[in-house]
Amino acid sequence: MAELKEIQGGITAPEGFLAGGLHCGIKKNKEPDLAIIYSTKPAIAVGMYTKNFVKAAPVLYSQKALQGGTARAIVVNSGNANAVTGEQGKRDTEAMARTTAMCLGVSPYEVAVASTGVIGQFLPIDKVTAGIRKLAPSLKRDGGEDAAAAIMTTDTVPKSVAVRVQLSRGSITVGGIAKGAGMICPDLATLLVFITTDANIDVGLLSHALDVAVEASFNALTIDGDTSTNDTVLALANGAADASSITGLTADYYAFETALKHVCARLAEMIARDGEGATKLARVNVLGALTKADADRIAKTIANSLLVKTAIFGNDANWGRVIAAAGRAGVEIDPGLIDIDIGGLPLLKHGVPQSFDEKQAKEILSQKEVAITIELHLGPESATVLTCDLSYDYVKINAAYRT
Repeated sequence: MAELKEIQGGITAPEGFLAGGLHCGIKKNKEPDLAIIYSTKPAIAVGMYTKNFVKAAPVLYSQKALQGGTARAIVVNSGNANAVTGEQGKRDTEAMARTTAMCLGVSPYEVAVASTGVIGQFLPIDKVTAGIRKLAPSLKRDGGEDAAAAIMTTDTVPKSVAVRVQLSRGSITVGGIAKGAGMICPDLATLLVFITTDANIDVGLLSHALDVAVEASFNALTIDGDTSTNDTVLALANGAADASSITGLTADYYAFETALKHVCARLAEMIARDGEGATKLARVNVLGALTKADADRIAKTIANSLLVKTAIFGNDANWGRVIAAAGRAGVEIDPGLIDIDIGGLPLLKHGVPQSFDEKQAKEILSQKEVAITIELHLGPESATVLTCDLSYDYVKINAAYRT
């Protein structure tokens, strides 16, 4: 197992990356709403995008721009999704890429674009391009946290992490930032995530590693069952580290994959903890499934259940909601075999309700992190999905999101 060390710096911790963020005039509250991430060296790039058939203009642009497998920069705005904005949205996205490219001296097709915020409103593009012209010359090595803050919408905290891992020769660093607190459900990518690394890695291997890392993290995360029009995960690798090249499925590749999985897992956990209105993180563990697909389907159904999520918020050990959700997941199960526990406290054993201390159960559910485990006793497969509770504040936040 590769030995990882978490370090400071986030998205700019890897060698050869600069970043920054500022307020350009999209958000009414004057908070940062524009970020740029830039590789000072040519970088390979891969991306994963929303499966929503309604895709925002920046998603479509970035999919096309990254077809060649290279990129030098990512420009991101928050406060406006630039989604369902027709030809004007397309032109605005191209203007963001073109302005960023001109300021950094690269091609517009070396610039990926991402947006997040309200759907169906036009960007104040003159303010955005003016902000790009102001921000681009001031990008810096310690600008990762500014970028993390500038991509937030309903997030309450920036989400940033970096790790260093030793290869057979030298070490490499993987950094990442993310935004997301609502409209999040496992469906390829979910939310906005940007990852950088100074590893020298083949583009096909980078793509494979990203698939693996996303499947185990962002695809095992749900806040509210909704998939956005703007979901994007982008990874850039510039080879700036003085370390071994990764060209095959070697020990060095698996060290890199481990580092990438760690970054994605940590960001996914931060998102679950910061879910809109959330008071606690919940891990739904499904054990003993016949297939991995069955385990995933049951775990996601439980994690998305509004009744389960409200029970967690209310510190109510209502295991009936858990088994009911499992039973409607579309997977054949035998209720006479099932065990359920919350935080290690048995509630159901081989289909028989267990006597338990309600006070103890409430204490377990009152913690900042709660584990719900359902054992099916049908096979060898398992799955874990991260979610959060559903509080009154989720309704308040989303009832007034646009206004």
